[in-house]
Amino acid sequence: MSSESEKDKERLIQAAKMFFFHVQDFASVTNTLTELFNRSMNTQILLMAVKNNSNIKDFFEQMLKIFKEMQSVVDAKLDKIQKESLGSKVAMAMCSVVQKGTNVEELHQSAKEVFKSAHTPVVISALKSSNILGSLESSLSHLMKFPIMNLQLSDFYIEDTKEQSDVTTSERTRSPDSSKTTMTDTLKKLQDALKTEDSKNPIGSAADLLEHIVKAMGPILEILQKAIKTMEMNISVFKKASDK
Repeated sequence: MSSESEKDKERLIQAAKMFFFHVQDFASVTNTLTELFNRSMNTQILLMAVKNNSNIKDFFEQMLKIFKEMQSVVDAKLDKIQKESLGSKVAMAMCSVVQKGTNVEELHQSAKEVFKSAHTPVVISALKSSNILGSLESSLSHLMKFPIMNLQLSDFYIEDTKEQSDVTTSERTRSPDSSKTTMTDTLKKLQDALKTEDSKNPIGSAADLLEHIVKAMGPILEILQKAIKTMEMNISVFKKASDK
C-alpha cells in the first residue's frame, strides 16, 4: 500500500473516531439541555441513552424527537402567554392583596410569587427569539441525509469495554464478535457506506466525506451549548430575583 493510501486510511480512522466521540458529546449535552428544560418548563421529556450497538439513524431521530417535543412545548406555552398577559396577572394579584389589607411583607411575598411565574415566559422568549430549537432541528435533518445512517456506533470506534456499566454480561454473550471487530472490517464498513461512484480512491473519498460530516457536527454542538447557557442564565437570573 502506498504512503498516500496509508494517509487516507489514517484520515478515515481518525474521522471515524471523532464521529464516535461527537455522538457521545451530542448525547451528554442533549441530556443536560433536556434536564434544564424539564426543570424550567415542568415537563418530563425522556433523556437519551447511547450504547455501542446504537443505530446512528435511531440516535439522530431520538435527538430530533426531543427537540421537536421542546419546540412543541415552547409554541404551546407561547400561545397561552399571548392570550394571558403578565400585566393582567400582576394587576389582579396586587388588587387582591390591597383588598385584603395585607401588610408590606405579605405584599412583597405576593409579588415574588407572581414574578416566579414569569420565569417560564422569559425562558420561552429567550429560546424562541434565538431560534435555537429550530436551528437544531434544521441542522440535524441535514446531517441525517448523509449515507451513514444504517451503521452502528461501534462501526466507527470501539472503546475499552472493561468499564462500560451499561453493557450487561448477557449482551456481551449475545454479541461476542462486537469486541473483536478488526480495523479492516471497520474500514470496509465505512468505505462501503461512504462510497462514491467511479471513485479511483475509495478510501480517500470515504475519508473526505466523513471529515465533512464531522465538520458539520461542530456547529450543532455549539448550538446545543448555546441553548444550555441560555437556560442556565435565565434560571440563575430568576433564582436571584425570587430570593430577594
